[in-house]
Amino acid sequence: MTGVAPDGSPVALYARLPPLGEPELIHAAVPAQAEILELGAGAGRVTHALLRHGHPVVAVDNSAEMLALIDGAETVLADIESLDLGRRFLVVVLASNFINHPDQTERRALLACCARHVRPDGQVLLQGFPRDWTPRTDWSEHGDVRLRLRSFTLDGDLVSGEMEYVVDGRQLLHDFESRMLSAEQLDQDLAAVGLRRGRELDDGGSWIEAVPVRS
Repeated sequence: MTGVAPDGSPVALYARLPPLGEPELIHAAVPAQAEILELGAGAGRVTHALLRHGHPVVAVDNSAEMLALIDGAETVLADIESLDLGRRFLVVVLASNFINHPDQTERRALLACCARHVRPDGQVLLQGFPRDWTPRTDWSEHGDVRLRLRSFTLDGDLVSGEMEYVVDGRQLLHDFESRMLSAEQLDQDLAAVGLRRGRELDDGGSWIEAVPVRS
């Protein structure tokens, strides 16, 4: 037990961080009781609420410690990029700003996983940075967790920095690097894997729906 996921995410943090409205947004955007493939499910922060909304969930993560905290969903220990379940889902969810990965090849590998697991009539729900997001170092509070972007540097559209979290008086740090994608960049990434942009699901443009391109 390391207490840290392969990407450096502290397990103790994600065990305590509450959902921030994501389950309700997802539930409102998809058919009732639709089965959901949740990629990068972590410790079940969103998973458990989706289950309570009546959605069967297949939760995928590459951290066994994270998945051990999920109850009630089918869990799969795997890297998203290489995942191939041989099944397709009405709804695929890729949250937590995975689409802001700094490397284009990696972004497209993540999106390709979504494309090969979504039904032709299905929907892929993607969470990225809000449309007008800019990095700031202000503290915010979410349940029992305080968090902020402790420091950052900007190089064009690439932001690198360190997140700081305080849980039960304990400080947790997590380095990150992300790219602030334009709509055009994201559309190109989607097209490369056979998806296209659909509707925005929130006012800030953080959540979008993508759908398979029909031949």
